[in-house]
Amino acid sequence: MGLPELNRRTFFKGAGALAATAVGAQLLVGCNASKVRGYGGSPRALPIPPVELGVREGNKVHFTLVAQAGDTQILPDVTTHTWGFNGTHLGPTLVMKSGDEVSVDVTNGLDEMTTVHWHGMKLPAVADGGPHSPIGAGQVWSPEWTVANEAATLWYHPHTHGLTGLHAYRGLAGMIIVEDEAATALDLPQDYGVDDIPLVLMDHRFLEDGSLDEEDLPDLGLLGDTPTVNGITNAHFAASTRRVRFRLLNGSNMRFFNMAFSDGRQFQVIASDTGLLDSPYEMSNLAIGPGERWEILVDLEPGEDVTLESVGFADNFGVPDDEFVPDFGMGDSFQLLTITGPAEDAATAPALPGLLVKSTVPDIIDAPERSFVLNTFSINDQQMDMQRVDVIIDHAEPEIWKVTNDNSDWPHNFHIHDARFKVVSFEGTDVELFNEGWKDTVGLPPGATATLAVEFGHYPDPTWPYMYHCHMLYHEDQGMMGQFVIVNPGDKPAVHLGSGAAAAGHEH
Repeated sequence: MGLPELNRRTFFKGAGALAATAVGAQLLVGCNASKVRGYGGSPRALPIPPVELGVREGNKVHFTLVAQAGDTQILPDVTTHTWGFNGTHLGPTLVMKSGDEVSVDVTNGLDEMTTVHWHGMKLPAVADGGPHSPIGAGQVWSPEWTVANEAATLWYHPHTHGLTGLHAYRGLAGMIIVEDEAATALDLPQDYGVDDIPLVLMDHRFLEDGSLDEEDLPDLGLLGDTPTVNGITNAHFAASTRRVRFRLLNGSNMRFFNMAFSDGRQFQVIASDTGLLDSPYEMSNLAIGPGERWEILVDLEPGEDVTLESVGFADNFGVPDDEFVPDFGMGDSFQLLTITGPAEDAATAPALPGLLVKSTVPDIIDAPERSFVLNTFSINDQQMDMQRVDVIIDHAEPEIWKVTNDNSDWPHNFHIHDARFKVVSFEGTDVELFNEGWKDTVGLPPGATATLAVEFGHYPDPTWPYMYHCHMLYHEDQGMMGQFVIVNPGDKPAVHLGSGAAAAGHEH
C-alpha cells in the first residue's frame, strides 16, 4: 500500500477555529487565540469514574462491560451525544490484582462494530483486543487471562482498525488499576476517590449545538481545542487530605500535555506507564503524550487554591514553529483542574518512602536488535496490513528496539502491545523528556531515537498477532502500525491471522 498524498506545506493554524462559536463563554489563552482554556460559569465537581471490583471468587474475578451510546453534559448546560462503557461517557475503573484470573464479558450495545484493547497488559494475543478481535453490534466478546503485571495504572480503549481515534474520541475509554502486595504495603495514598484520584485527560471540538465535531482536521485528525478531565470541562476537586495521588491518563487522540501547577510548585512522580518508579522524582512539569500514564503526588495546604494546568512546551516539543508545519498544539496552555486544599484539621502527610520498588534494566547483552523508522503514516516504509507479519519473536528473552522519528517537523510516539520497556537512551533531539521507569509508550520529538530494552509477555500463538504503532491515533488509523507474532522456536506464523473472535470460540 502506498502512502496517501499529503500536502506537507499546507498552512494550517488554529485547529480550534471551527469551534469558535461553541456554546458557552470561552476564555481564550496562549499565543493561539483559537485554543480554549475552559468555559464560563461555576466550576463543577470533578466526576470520579465508578470503581468496578468485579465478581470475585478467590483469585478469579469477572467483569462485565457494555459499550453503549447516550447523552452527556461534557459542557455545562449542553447535551452531547457520546459513547461509554456501562454509562454514557467513559467507563468504570477496573481494579484487579497481580495473579488474578480475569474474565470479561464485553457486550457491544452500539449499532456498529468496535473492539476493546487492554492497554499495557501482558496477556495472550487472542485476549489483547486488537483489530483482529472485532465485536459486532449486539455481540459479546469474552476474553480471559491471568494478570502478569505488577501494580500499575493501565487503561482500556477501542482498537478498531481505521476507527480507533473516532471511537475513543466519542468516549470509549476507562482506567485499570492493578494492585499487588508490595505496592499496597507502601505508605502512599490509595483510598480511591478520596486521596487516590483518576484523571482521564482528553480534548474535543464542539459544534454550535454542542455535538462533537468529528471532522478530521488536515494532518491533525481529531485534535481538540477544549480539554476535559474525567469527561467534563471546568472541573474542580475539593481535597480532604493534605497529600493527593493523581493517576494521569492521556486518553486524547493527538494532544501532548505538559503538566504543571499554576504556582510552579514541585510534585513527586511515583509511577510511569506500567509500574512504580524505584523512588519518587521531584518535578515541576511533566510531559504526557497520547496513551501514556503517570502517577504523581502533590501536597496541599489547608484551604489553598491551586490549578493543575497544561503549559506550552518551551521548545515546542522540537516541532518547527513556521507557517508550513501543522499546529500540533505544543504551544497551547490551559487550565485542567482547579483544586482546593483540605480543612485545617486534615492530618499531616507522612514522610515519603525513599524506595518504592527495586528494578533493573532487562539483560540485553546479546539481545536481538530491531529498528523501526517512523515517517508520516508509515513504519519502515510500510503501512498496516492485517495479514502481513512484520516481526516474528521466537524466544522468551528481551529485545532491543531502536525507534526513530524520521520526520523533521512532525511529532510521533510509539506503543508496544504485550510489553513493557526501559528507555536506555534517547538521542537525536534537544527536547528533554522524563522517561524513567517501566513504560509501554514513548514520546518522539522530530528526529528523536529511543533505544528500548523490551520485555514481552511470552504467550506463543502463531495465529494471533500483537500491534506496535504510533499512539497519536490519527497516525495509527492512517496506517502507522505494524504487528508481531510470538511463536515457539522453529515455528512460523499462521498463513491466516486472527479471523475474529468467533473463529476462536470467544464470541457468542
